[in-house]
Amino acid sequence: MISITSASDKGRALYRAIWETVGATFFDTSRLGQWSSWEHRFDEQIDGEDSALRYADEMLASLNDTYTERVLAPTAVSSSASASEASAKSDADEPPPDVMAVLTKDNLGYLRISTFDRQDIGQLVAVALNKIAGCDGVVLDLRQNSGGRMDQALDCLGFFLANGLLSTLEFRHEDGIKRRQYFINETQFFSVETLPDGTQMEPEMYTRRPPVLAGKPIVVLINRRTASAGEIMVVTLVQNGQEGKVLMVGSGETPGKGIGQAEYVILDGLATIRVTRCRWLCPGGEWLGDCGQTERNGIAPDTIVPDDHGPEALKVGFDELRKMLGL
Repeated sequence: MISITSASDKGRALYRAIWETVGATFFDTSRLGQWSSWEHRFDEQIDGEDSALRYADEMLASLNDTYTERVLAPTAVSSSASASEASAKSDADEPPPDVMAVLTKDNLGYLRISTFDRQDIGQLVAVALNKIAGCDGVVLDLRQNSGGRMDQALDCLGFFLANGLLSTLEFRHEDGIKRRQYFINETQFFSVETLPDGTQMEPEMYTRRPPVLAGKPIVVLINRRTASAGEIMVVTLVQNGQEGKVLMVGSGETPGKGIGQAEYVILDGLATIRVTRCRWLCPGGEWLGDCGQTERNGIAPDTIVPDDHGPEALKVGFDELRKMLGL
């Protein structure tokens, strides 16, 4: 093993590790172009870790992918912020909860999920649904939900669906494209992986969520910031839903973010990079695109509320839900 001692050696090792990771994992190989030409492009200029990271940023920018980037460490809280200043904040300064449920007087449910960027969203939804499980129908508010963890969105779909294909993820493989499909049935949530040569692996089985809202009329509120894992939930509910029992209400078409990212820690924490490593397909096989970088196929609402600032689409959503129920 070669000993790395100088600052320039360490910098070059860091840059090359980033180059290797992206080259091996970035999904759209057509956008890698002449990736090999980047390997030693800055060898003479790199004199340490800082310069390595600057040149790595230049290399990543060549992909023209908004989502593949170096993840910066969060800025430390300023020491000038005193404990008394922090404690002086009122309850009004607190952000709204990520999950909220309300049952109306006429037994209609309202469920808001503002993000999937937490590992415990499924559990938070499970607790919230205790308030509305017996409702006649539900308004699901996914406005401003820009996504997060795909697994949390898929997990939450179990509350709404008894069975069906939830989504298909495609990943790079040395021999082509590997596909992983996620299903749900009456007793299990499971995934099936298929290799490029058609070999199907043994299913991976998971505990499913109880389908407490399955079969009930649902109105989904969306807007231009409902993206990624949020879009997975929308399109899966629509394509697996019963005719006449699922409706989308919103101010405009969603961004069409049918790609997923993963974070990789480089050389024991010298850098962290986020890489677009997969794309996902709707249950019907459609691809929503990559927010227009190469293609965009966003989700358009059935009922448009052009000037929605919050209450407007909510009112329309409940009106439409009552129509579905004949109220």
